Amino acid sequence: MIYTQKKVYDHNLHFSIDEIPPRVEPRKVLMASPEYFDIIDIKNPHMEKGLGNMDKKLAISQWENVRNEYLRLAELGILESVNVISGVPGCEDMVFAANQTFPWRDETGRKEVILSKMRHCSRQKEVPYFEEFFRDEGYKINKLEKTTLFEGMGDLIPHYGKMLLYGGYGFRSEKSAYDEIAQLLNVPIIALELINENFYHLDTCFLPLDEETVLICAEAFTTEGLKTIKKMFREVIAIPVHEASLNFSLNAHIINDQITGKKVALMQKGGIITFHHLVKKGFEVIELDTSEFIKSGGSVFCMKMMVY
Repeated sequence: MIYTQKKVYDHNLHFSIDEIPPRVEPRKVLMASPEYFDIIDIKNPHMEKGLGNMDKKLAISQWENVRNEYLRLAELGILESVNVISGVPGCEDMVFAANQTFPWRDETGRKEVILSKMRHCSRQKEVPYFEEFFRDEGYKINKLEKTTLFEGMGDLIPHYGKMLLYGGYGFRSEKSAYDEIAQLLNVPIIALELINENFYHLDTCFLPLDEETVLICAEAFTTEGLKTIKKMFREVIAIPVHEASLNFSLNAHIINDQITGKKVALMQKGGIITFHHLVKKGFEVIELDTSEFIKSGGSVFCMKMMVY
């Protein structure tokens, strides 16, 4: 193979996606309950409007609706199970379960997890509770020694069905984190710089649908980053910045199940253009209202973690 595992790439790609080994997608959902969810400070631009303007009762109802959709999909056999970690007092952002860790399964089937190094002190307190969950599930626990900032699957997103990762950096995670993670997981990582503060995590602007297709917000990336993305996907579909930012349409959760063949997308309602593209690609689109969580800078993708 031309590509090298344990290496971080940015603009100098000399391999194609066809050379990357296949990967089994996870089928279990992990969430954190919302009873302590609140907006008490400003960690991203979206929180400016949400500060002091959050309906807690409505937020809990919206979270329950998201969980209930996952439970329904589990009953249909599209997901395996839905797990919930209890919220903790003083951890108002813990409900965004995509950020505290990065779970992985290697080519031998061994399960391991990278623990995050969160930028904000209030969020650093969340990580041990997720560590406990993964330890109980038999995961190998990896703690980053050289890295200062890394925010889990908020910034590190797998290529669908392939042993390849994309790492966002610039606001919440540092590029050098991916050198350490590539070594720990023995997997290549393509680093993508984020340049628009509205898209502070990669999961707000980069949504792989399958091995060949990705939805993006082009304004979130550098010119070189866009060229890199186009090298790795045969079809790159640009979503307008207003829809990606205001509706968090690229923070959708794509379920492209390898066992049943079912294709489901859970997304914030109102993303008309994103909805159209997902339907065109054969997805059953489930529109949900996550408006209270968008006030804090997250939607469906942020509210869950897929685990093995």
